[in-house]
Amino acid sequence: MNETRRSGAVGEDGGSRLSAAATKPTVDRVPADESNYAKPNRETDRDIRWFIVHVAEREADSTIRWFQNPKSNVSTHHVVDHRTANLTRQVAESNTAWHAGNRSYNRHSVGIEHSGWRNETRFSDELYDVSARLVRWEATRFDFPKRVRRYDIAPCDAMDGEGGIIGHVQVPDPDDCSRRGGANGHTDPGSLWNWGRYEGFVRRYDIESGEHAVVLSENAVHRDTDDSSDTLDVPGGAVGTATGTVSAHRGEQRYELDFDGRPGWVLATDLLYARFDTGSAVETTGESSVRDEPSGTRLATVPEGTAGTVVDGPVDTGGYRWWKVAYEGGETGWSAGYWLR
Repeated sequence: MNETRRSGAVGEDGGSRLSAAATKPTVDRVPADESNYAKPNRETDRDIRWFIVHVAEREADSTIRWFQNPKSNVSTHHVVDHRTANLTRQVAESNTAWHAGNRSYNRHSVGIEHSGWRNETRFSDELYDVSARLVRWEATRFDFPKRVRRYDIAPCDAMDGEGGIIGHVQVPDPDDCSRRGGANGHTDPGSLWNWGRYEGFVRRYDIESGEHAVVLSENAVHRDTDDSSDTLDVPGGAVGTATGTVSAHRGEQRYELDFDGRPGWVLATDLLYARFDTGSAVETTGESSVRDEPSGTRLATVPEGTAGTVVDGPVDTGGYRWWKVAYEGGETGWSAGYWLR
């Protein structure tokens, strides 16, 4: 029989976890050269607070070989092939990979390298899914928040705050923590890494009461937890609000979502977490473009701190998750959700 529950208190990391959320993805093991990482006692005295996303600027096989080369003096814990979504572990989490360009962040993070090129490679849902499953696995093991930190540089000291998921570009320079990208000023994962969609995969098993999810396909919303029950006329791309009731049965997880007063059940694998819904109040975190369509022509810009109301979305394109916002100054158009809160 199904196990149905109501969500408990929500935390920054999305709250309670069901077993399906922390299924370790299949991984190949190709060890990096031992000279390219350190072996502290992280097995018994580790405090992993960060998951750092990289883009390699090369293909996966070349990346793996580079971490095997003793001349490289670098490594990450995992490498994902952007063509096949194959995951390879090169450094055990008990060891410190040298990937962040900042000793504090190396010591207190897990790093994942995605093959491809920043600002050029368009990453697939298969890659986002595999990488996100690894995030959920690591976050459950080490109890760091499944939360994407947007638009800001991470703290000077990796031990400050709760941690979360960041890009390499957000790692502070160890000699000047007002500068981004670690010691060498890295800018990956770049403009085509869709943080909104990625977080949608990361949080798809941790959506709490009152939070939102976007349905991925037609005929995905059922009247009951049984997949053979009638479906609601809810199109793919529609956003629903979690009621707080979740069903777990034989490794599958379903949410009851409300669609404008119509409740229905959706498999977690057929939806993505969404930060907003129509009617959500938002505010810009920096000067933001207002466009005629997602990734379209700029109509205007609005300053940091401008309030508005979401009237449509999301649309994932051009490396961003876009929301149509009616701003308090009268501008209405599409803005990248990365710079909204």
